Amino acid sequence: MNVLVILIVILSICLFVLLIKKTRINNRFTQYIINNRGTEIEFINNEDISSIESAKILNKKYKIGFINSYIVVNSIRVTE
Repeated sequence: MNVLVILIVILSICLFVLLIKKTRINNRFTQYIINNRGTEIEFINNEDISSIESAKILNKKYKIGFINSYIVVNSIRVTE
């Protein structure tokens, strides 16, 4: 019984650490996209597509989360 409890605690801690790492990697990748605009995200500057639609496309392409995608779209549209 004690072994199972210890195993569950260890797995929970590992899961928590992995979630933190995933969040940090997503934030770094978001900042990388903002700083180094490439040709693959030129659709963001297109005025025919709304900000939300651009964020959905960016999220589908890179899977960085909808909030991070929306931050990228808004930061790129504001600076230009």
